[in-house]
Amino acid sequence: MLNLVVILLSILLQIVAAGFGMRVSRTAGRPLAWFLFSLALALMAGRRLYVLVELYEQGLPSRLLPNELLGLCISALMLSGILLIQGLFRTKDAHAARLEEARADARAEADKLAAVMAATPVPTWIAEDPDCRVIRGNPAAAELLRMPVHANHSKSAPEGQQPTHFLLRQEGRDLSAEEMPMQRAARGETEIRDLPMDLVFDDGIVRHLRAYATALRDRTGRIHGGVCCMVDVTEVRRAEEALSKAQKMESLGMLAGGLAHDFNNIFQTMVANLEMAEATVPEDSRGQIYLQRLKAGLDRASRLSRDILHCSGGDLRRPESMELAPLIAEALDRTGLPVIRDLAEDLPRVMVDPVLVGRVVEGLVSNAVDASGARGVIRVRTYVRAVTPRDLAIGHWPDPVEPGTYAVLEVSDQGHGIDAATLPKIFDPFFSTRDIGRGLGLAAAMGIVRGHRGGIQVESIPGVGSVFRVHFPSPEGQVSIPAEVVEGARAKNLVLLVDDEEELRSVLAEMLQDWFGLEVVTASDGQEALEAFRQRPEAFDLVILDATMPRMGGVEAFRAMRAIRANTPGILCSGYALPVSRDQAIAQGFADFLKKPFSSAELEALIGRVMGNRQGSAGAPLGPI
Repeated sequence: MLNLVVILLSILLQIVAAGFGMRVSRTAGRPLAWFLFSLALALMAGRRLYVLVELYEQGLPSRLLPNELLGLCISALMLSGILLIQGLFRTKDAHAARLEEARADARAEADKLAAVMAATPVPTWIAEDPDCRVIRGNPAAAELLRMPVHANHSKSAPEGQQPTHFLLRQEGRDLSAEEMPMQRAARGETEIRDLPMDLVFDDGIVRHLRAYATALRDRTGRIHGGVCCMVDVTEVRRAEEALSKAQKMESLGMLAGGLAHDFNNIFQTMVANLEMAEATVPEDSRGQIYLQRLKAGLDRASRLSRDILHCSGGDLRRPESMELAPLIAEALDRTGLPVIRDLAEDLPRVMVDPVLVGRVVEGLVSNAVDASGARGVIRVRTYVRAVTPRDLAIGHWPDPVEPGTYAVLEVSDQGHGIDAATLPKIFDPFFSTRDIGRGLGLAAAMGIVRGHRGGIQVESIPGVGSVFRVHFPSPEGQVSIPAEVVEGARAKNLVLLVDDEEELRSVLAEMLQDWFGLEVVTASDGQEALEAFRQRPEAFDLVILDATMPRMGGVEAFRAMRAIRANTPGILCSGYALPVSRDQAIAQGFADFLKKPFSSAELEALIGRVMGNRQGSAGAPLGPI
């Protein structure tokens, strides 16, 4: 009976082992192998059961018990092994599931990082190894470096794989790959923050950057790469420079206006007295020589006063629609300097002050001669150019200014050139590359060009030469505003002269009376003039007013006069002479604008034009008596 129980138990264990073998096949894979293994166990159990039936019919011998106990142990070991294998595979499956979950989390984090990299507008790079041999960037980084997104952006890449179309520069020195922010951070030197540097492309374009970089570390603290981002501050730098220039020009303009106003009033008094003195001194007198010398010195002083105004863009007197080439040719003829001319004749017309443009030509050519000395040639050429927004980012332009068609004056020399550190300073007043500054030449030229809403670009290579390109806008439909001509001026020609400078008022009144045969009533400010005008508004044929006076200025007083008598003719005078003075004066109802200091000839011509040349019909002289 015991033999039977042992045998049955052994067969049962084999069947159970076969069943677990089938379950293991679902976990471990290779189902055919495990199916065959389980089938073999089941067949063995079936065969033993068949043998057991035969032996039972014949009677179980007692000597089978030791063998069946051994078979029972073998079956138990087989079942235990299968159970251990099943547990091993279950553990492996759980580990694989956790690993897959970790991989899924890693992929999700990588997707998030990729999304952040793609979405951020700041150029960002990640190094995939401590040596930074492979560096990948986001779309903003690729756009900044002008490279594909998936390309290797590393300067530390193997030979032949490095990008060569750009350099990183700091304080004028090109950085090697080991000195770049990413590489320094990946070596664990330090965390890079707000490091200024320049990105220089092989086509000459420069972007100003601020770099930030740090090392990437694993859980043990070992560095396995780095991350770097660079903020493009080019536009901020340009805006700061433009603001600085604007503030400098505004301060200079205020200073120039104040100085010029006071100087020009003094010069105007001197000019008028000098001209009247010349008229009274005999031509063969030795005193004429002294007066001519005094006049020459006064002309130089007046020229310096105008240069001060030019530096701030002022003194734009009468812009006219003109062709640029003949105007430049005339200015070159006046200089008498040997230059090569290449003046295009088919340029669009520009609105310019011919006198001031001539000053620009003379100044640039003289500057080129000084830079070249006896060697090299100076070339002056003109051409038309379509200025783009990218061009407006280079050079000196007023703000704001629009892209469009510009007529260009180019002056090039083969002189000593200008280094990059000196180039931004050449338009500062009295700046010179020599030991002592020689004046306001380039500063005045810059002011004149800005007053015309144009720009100047300069290219210079030390030891090779310099090129100055002056751009004058060519607006369509701009015409000069004609001066108002007053009809019906009466023969008595009574003029109301208003100026707060007593000496100037006296000498101008004397000139108007003695030289031009006019009757003059004077006033020291706008309030006094308005009171005189109210007493007999129909009596005055012309009102000449200074713009800036105490109590009431010239514009305000003339507006009140026009309210009393709408057709009152007037001339506005000022020593400020800002670029829009004449247009503003005409807009306020004045017939024209007269900038101090002016000569008797200028005053005579303007009075004759405004008063319709009625002085001659009255029998009064229009020249010195």
